[in-house]
Amino acid sequence: MDTLILIGSIIGILNSFILIIYASASKKGNRIVNLVFAFLILMLTLRISKSILLTFSDGLHDLLLTLGLAGFLAIGPTYYYFVKAVVTPKFKIKWVDMVHLLPAIIFTFFWIYIDVIREVGAIWHTFYRGILLQYMVYMVMAVWLSNTKTGEKPITKLQLNIISLFLLAIWFAYFLNEVAGLPYISGAILYSVLIYFSLIIVINKGYIIHLSNPKYQNTGLKSEENERLLEELKVVMLREKAYKDNTLSLAKLSKQLGSNTHAVSQVINENFQKTFFELIGYYRIEEAKGLLLDTSGLKISEVAYEVGYNSLSAFNTAFKKSTGVTPSKFKDEKFNT
Repeated sequence: MDTLILIGSIIGILNSFILIIYASASKKGNRIVNLVFAFLILMLTLRISKSILLTFSDGLHDLLLTLGLAGFLAIGPTYYYFVKAVVTPKFKIKWVDMVHLLPAIIFTFFWIYIDVIREVGAIWHTFYRGILLQYMVYMVMAVWLSNTKTGEKPITKLQLNIISLFLLAIWFAYFLNEVAGLPYISGAILYSVLIYFSLIIVINKGYIIHLSNPKYQNTGLKSEENERLLEELKVVMLREKAYKDNTLSLAKLSKQLGSNTHAVSQVINENFQKTFFELIGYYRIEEAKGLLLDTSGLKISEVAYEVGYNSLSAFNTAFKKSTGVTPSKFKDEKFNT
C-alpha cells in the first residue's frame, strides 16, 4: 500500500511540473492568470514534495524543510491573487502586491534556525498553526472574491469553487495531521487528485480558466478603440438613456457609436460580462426601480412603457427575473418598510 501511495504521489509531482511548464508557456487564455497559476502549482509542489520526502525518507536537510514550509506560506496569498486575476478585467501585478509573499520569502532565509524552532514543541506547534491560520484567511478571501465578483460567469465561478474545495481539503488534511494525527501523506494524495483534475481541464479545453470569449480573440479591436467605445457607450446609456428607445437594436446602437455591431458587442461582453439585450434590460430595470419608488404616482404600465418595454407582460417577466419579485410587490414592499 505504501508503495502505491508513493508511486501515485510521485506521478502527481511529475504531472505538476508538466502543468507548470504548460501554464507558463501557453498562449491560450489570459497570460497573467496562467503565470500566477503556474506559481501556485509550484508553491503547492514545494509543500507536497516536502511531505512525501519526509514520509518516505529517514530525514531531510534543514533547507528542504524550510522551502516546504515557505511554499506553504505562499499558497494562500498566491491563490488569492490567482482568483483576483481571474475576476478582475485587465489585472496587473504590482510590486506592492509582493508584500503578501514577504513571510514566505523571509522565512526561506531562516533555514539555519529551523532546528531551534522544532526543538521546542510549544513554539513549533504555535508557529505551524500560525501558517495554517494564514492559509485559511487567504482562502476565505479568495472564496468570497470568486463568489461575489464572477457576475455573469457561472462556469468560471464553478471552476474556482472546485479548485477552492480541493485546496481547502488539502488544508484540512494538514490541520487534522496537526491536531489529530491524520497520516501526513494525506495532503499529498489530495494534491495529486487536484493535479489530475487540472490536467483533465487542460487536455479537454487547452486552458485552466479562460477569461475572454473565444469568438473575439481574432477581431483585432485595438485597446484605444475599445476604450473609446466604452466611454461613449456609458454616455449614451447613462446620460442620454438610449435604452428607453423601444426600437433600439444592436445595429442602431452601433450606428450611434460610429462603429459596427461586432465591435460594440465585444465591448459590451468584455466590459460588462453581458450580451446587448442583457445590458439594455439591466438599465431598464434599474430605471424602473427608481420610477416605481417615485411619488409621482405613475402606474406600473406607464413605468413599463417609459423605460422602453413594448408590453406590460414583458416588463413584469423581466423585472421578476432580475429582482425576484413583481413590480407591484417591489413597490409595496418598499413603501411599507
